[in-house]
Amino acid sequence: MELPKLSFYKKYNLILKAIIAGGILGLLYTAITDSDSENIGLKLVLGLIIGISFGFVIVTFEKHFTYLNQYSFVKAMLLKAVIYSISILIFLLFFVVLFTSILEHIALEEAFKQYISKRLVGDFIFSLGASVFLILFLEISSLLSAGFFYNYFTGKYHRSIQEERIFMFVDVKSSTTLAEQLGDILYSSLLQDLFSHFTDGILASRAEIYQYAGDEIILTWKSATGIKENRCLCCFYMLKKSIKKREDYYLKTYQIVPKFKAGMHIGNAVTTWVGKVKKEIVYHGDLLNTTSRIQCKCNELNHDFVISESMKNALVEDQSIQYVRQGEIELRGKAKPLQLFTVDFKI
Repeated sequence: MELPKLSFYKKYNLILKAIIAGGILGLLYTAITDSDSENIGLKLVLGLIIGISFGFVIVTFEKHFTYLNQYSFVKAMLLKAVIYSISILIFLLFFVVLFTSILEHIALEEAFKQYISKRLVGDFIFSLGASVFLILFLEISSLLSAGFFYNYFTGKYHRSIQEERIFMFVDVKSSTTLAEQLGDILYSSLLQDLFSHFTDGILASRAEIYQYAGDEIILTWKSATGIKENRCLCCFYMLKKSIKKREDYYLKTYQIVPKFKAGMHIGNAVTTWVGKVKKEIVYHGDLLNTTSRIQCKCNELNHDFVISESMKNALVEDQSIQYVRQGEIELRGKAKPLQLFTVDFKI
């Protein structure tokens, strides 16, 4: 079984967003402050380069200043903004002074004095504002799914649409026992780590995160996306692999290695926007209830991955995947029994 790879865009999504946003800010600022000057074309290029550098610097710092997140959001944002804006100002000072010296054929010392007297205060205010904007932009991007703005502004799902989808309910095993052993705070930290470590597998399999529900994560695919290369099946394998790779970390931090189970099913669901105070895309229909019931059968079947017959029939044949028929199983709330299969990976 060939596992799906994380695409370049998905891998560097945050960096690309920050660079694009920074580039636009750099162009706008240059267009406003230097609109009447000579060599406006070259200065716009400089503004673009500086803006892109803003974005790159801020993303780099965001990865290294995570400890600031222990403070309230406002306090952390202000601290980051000051640190970032000072760094950006130093960067600006170097580039603008050098560029001015070359364009105007003056000494670096003279170009430095001009910059201090004419642009220092304005550029600091700009860099501070740009830092706040980019921090907010990155924070909002992490809160919303990739397709949120696209779906909202294009009007997709403003009217209910029925579409074929795959759902996978992933649930932590023995969650009540773990919560009692670790305590609420440490157990919450375990879930944070677990869901964070799932990220690469989720992105590589092109899954959409529908909901985090306590110790459960609900993933979904449009059927064509999930079936291609058996991505939806590979997703479960990659989630397990991500935890296996970090066993030492979990044992050192929590004295346990978390285990999880999953149920998967395919069928029709109604997709629509709901809410006025808080807008959200939701899925309605029997598909979700049935998938949840399938996942509940994992304990009874003593297996961590169970899928429906319709899901199995939709997948591409692969010799490295073993399905074991479990017979027709009665599901709570369902009038007719459902044929279920357990899944194992021979790789």
